[in-house]
Parts: sequence; C-alpha cells; structure tokens
Amino acid sequence: MSTASITYENHLKPGYAVDNGPDSMIVTATSCYRLAEETLWLVTSLPAAGEPAEYFKALSGLGLEYPQKIFDRLVSLGVLREAAPKKRLKALLTAITQPNITLIPPKAQEWTLKFMDRLQSSIGKGLLLCAAIAGLMGGLALINTWPGGGPVNGPMVFLLIVLGSLVHELGHSIAAGAAGIGLRPIGFSVYLFYPVFHTNVSGMERLPLGRQLAIDCGGFIAQSAYLLLLVLAALFSGNNTCAEAVRWIVLIMAFNLNPLLRTDAYWIYSDLREKYGERVWMAHLHRMYLLAFVFFSLYILWQVGIRAGHIVKMVQAAFAAPATLLHEGHRIIIGLYFVLMALMGGVRRLKEGREEWGKLAKKQEEA
Repeated sequence: MSTASITYENHLKPGYAVDNGPDSMIVTATSCYRLAEETLWLVTSLPAAGEPAEYFKALSGLGLEYPQKIFDRLVSLGVLREAAPKKRLKALLTAITQPNITLIPPKAQEWTLKFMDRLQSSIGKGLLLCAAIAGLMGGLALINTWPGGGPVNGPMVFLLIVLGSLVHELGHSIAAGAAGIGLRPIGFSVYLFYPVFHTNVSGMERLPLGRQLAIDCGGFIAQSAYLLLLVLAALFSGNNTCAEAVRWIVLIMAFNLNPLLRTDAYWIYSDLREKYGERVWMAHLHRMYLLAFVFFSLYILWQVGIRAGHIVKMVQAAFAAPATLLHEGHRIIIGLYFVLMALMGGVRRLKEGREEWGKLAKKQEEA
C-alpha cells in the first residue's frame, strides 16, 4: 500500500488547547499532551483527517517550507497518526461497559476564568474556604437535627444531588485552571460498577505538591460551598427537599473520603506517597494500605457475589415460568447488565491491585 493512500488523523485537534508558550498543552477527554508552542499551532491549524497530500497542501498554505519534512516530523511525534479502522462491535461494547461521555467541555467552562481570577487573591481563597467549612459543618449539623417527616420532592432531590456532583467536578477543573494546566473536561463514566462524574486532571504530576493537593481538594471545597447554599435554603424555608438533598450529598462526600477506591481521598494519598515515598514511615503506611486494599476488595467481590446470586435466581425463575417476563423482564435485563458491569468492575479492581503492588515493588527496587 502506498503512503499516499493512507489516511492520517490529527487526533489532538478536538482537544482543548492551553497556550502557555513553551509549556503549552492540549487536553483531551482522558489525557494531557504537552507540546511546543509551534506544534500546538500546527495541531489547531491542520485538518482533522486526510491523506498526506492534503496535509502537504495545508502546510504549504500556512506559508511553511518543506511540508513533507514537517509532516514526517509530526508523524514521528505521534501528533499525526494512521487512522485505525473502526471496530463498531468493540466500540459498542466499550460504550456499554465503559461509557465515557463528556458533559461539560473546557470551552463551555471559560466563563469560570473571571471567577478564577478572583480566587487568586488571598481574600477570595479565604472566603471560599470559609464557605466550604461552614457548608460542611452546617450539613453535618442539619442531618443530625432536622426533624423530617414533611413532603419530599424526589426528582428535585435527585437534580440537586446531580448538580452538587457537577459542582464538585467543576471545582477540580477550576483548581486545575488556577494551577496553570488549563480547564478540564467533565464527563460521565462507570467506575467498577457504579456511575460517576469525573474530571480529567492528567498532567498535574509535574506540579508542586501544594498545587496537586489544591486540585485534589478543589472538588470537595466547591461541593462544600454548594452545600452551604442548600443548608441555608433548608433553614430559611423549612424545605424538606433541600434537607434531604443535604443528607445525600453529605453521604456522597463521606464516600469520597474512602482511599480504598479511586476517590478524592485516594488521589490525595497517592500524591502524598509520591512526595514522601522514600520515608520509612510512608513505606510502613503503604503496606498497611495495601493490606486494607486487599480485604476491602474481597468485601466488594463478596457483596457483588450476593447480588449476582439473586439475579441468577431471577433468570432461573424466568426460564421455569416464562410468563414472569411480562412483569419482571425489565428487572432481569437490569440485573444482567449489573452482572456484566460487576464482572468488568472486578477485572478493573484486580488491575488496580496489580498497579498498587507494582508501585510498591518498584519503590523497593529503587531503594
């Protein structure tokens, strides 16, 4: 096959360009690529896909000499790559078992830049931190003192919880932008076997520890400030719906403090371990962490096995009495989907465990 007939793709073009001079980058849905300023300009200027002749023409149109040499250089850097044939069945299975949907792209978040500028001042940071502390303390107090018993609007509670989760992810993105690595896409996916919102903050490992921790905690701080608004709304209006949303959001935030899952607490621990990994106390702490990781993984698999057993019984009952499919069919389909997601989640959990033990082995070899 001749080179001329090969289609190449400029796979970074759909990403979010962050022009930081010599430290420029492009942020995609899952990664962060650091590029020279000239390369960034070429990525944003060249077509998204085409044969070499189309790229030669585009490069010449930009006023550049030796277009083929520049093209070859972009290919060697991996900026341009051969377009792989699309495997629709694999893409469909991936979309079902590992969905990754961008909900709020960085471009749509650029209104937060003005807000970020205000946060750069010590007064702005102080006010936000005070609001977060007040929200967290107020939320804990409310769920322990609220009498309850009144009407609750379920769909509104759900919407308030979802909005709080999006505010959480927006906090991570704003913190990343303030740290100089650009706003980040906020997406929806499935972690292990439960749905999650997430923010791509790849590339932050090159930042100082303080900025890394600021990004790790940015979501928690933003969500706590959002919680303050709900607490005030519940107190001043006596609205049970707001109080119920506060209760669920506090529970979700508590869940995020579990370092044995890939939550905010895990990434805080991971960044601290990278910084202090050479210390003896950190090595002992990490061994204890890995032991807890193993037992917690076994507990998760046990819980999944119990639920999977119930679903298997439902399927067996359906085969024994097909008429039950008329009113139980949806539960069986959802149950089978849960089993599939649980199996995929179990594989990912084993992968996480292998990564954690691999990191420890690497540290021991380096020592």
